[in-house]
Amino acid sequence: MQFIIRVILLLFVSMTFNVMAKQTVLFVNPSVVDDPFWSKVQTISQNAAKQLGFDLQVIYGEGNRHIQIQELKKYLEYQSKPDYAILILYPGAAEETLEILEQHQVSSITLEETISGDEKKVISEPGQKFKFWLGEVYHDNYQAGYELAKTLHQLSDKNLKSKAVIINGHYGSESDMRAKGAVDFFGSHNVDVAQEVHASWSESLSTEQTLKLLKRHKDINIVWAASDLMAIGAMKACKQACAESQNITFGGFDWLSVGLEKIASGEIQASVGGHFMMGAWALVSLFDHHNKHPYWAEHKELVIPMGIITKDNVHNYQWMKSNPNWGQIDYKSKSLYLNKQSEYQLHLIPKVWQKN
Repeated sequence: MQFIIRVILLLFVSMTFNVMAKQTVLFVNPSVVDDPFWSKVQTISQNAAKQLGFDLQVIYGEGNRHIQIQELKKYLEYQSKPDYAILILYPGAAEETLEILEQHQVSSITLEETISGDEKKVISEPGQKFKFWLGEVYHDNYQAGYELAKTLHQLSDKNLKSKAVIINGHYGSESDMRAKGAVDFFGSHNVDVAQEVHASWSESLSTEQTLKLLKRHKDINIVWAASDLMAIGAMKACKQACAESQNITFGGFDWLSVGLEKIASGEIQASVGGHFMMGAWALVSLFDHHNKHPYWAEHKELVIPMGIITKDNVHNYQWMKSNPNWGQIDYKSKSLYLNKQSEYQLHLIPKVWQKN
């Protein structure tokens, strides 16, 4: 009997230890709870965390650097310290954010490479000034913006001299790099960029801005937008104000379900995406780091691919439209630690990750 009791106690202690040993990751969603893009990033991250054995905690920055700083401070003051954090750095708050994480000795991965210029010089590279900053997971916004512009130009009416407008997000490095890619393509292909405006990622504001642009510039035939929602907003403005003969090509970013629907119906023509996997990639890399793989000791970044959807290939992505089960993706299959590899095998289409 005593032997059985001892075995039971050992099993209990072992189970307790395993629960206690579970690593906690704080995911700082930079937006609000119902943001279409970031809610997808969060959902995928939650599924990845569950499969990889992480306890994922979530707080929200509500689209404001001051609120994000406050929420981060509050969490670290009143909750148990997380083992890791995944977050974006808001321009104007990068140094303070990294200092807070450094003070609490929380190893972090940042998303989207949002900081540039003088502020980038101040925070330096991951692991230099801030030792607990492991690295950055991001996508090439410049190239993505360039490719979207190229696709819209190819799909536009070749009987007309091309004139484009650019509807950007907020004032920040992410949107700026996307727009710079577009401007550089248009400039090298004799496409006149009539004007660039900022619509703060808002569909309704994009509609308002586009109505003004259509009055100001009568011969627009390309609308390049930094998000699907803004592209849809611009398309709605054209339905209100465009002449029946005016043929405008619209495109955005994010691969939102509503964006795919509009591409399939021919109302917008292109969307760049795939970057909603960035939280999952960050978690896979943290799983490897926790298991002593040297990737983050040897690298400062992990650049994930993006692709473009048009009417020609939208049928390949229909499975993403109706709330797919992101838990079916085999996140462990990308682990360097488990697969004894040194570099991540980056795939564009998440479906190729799915379990058999």
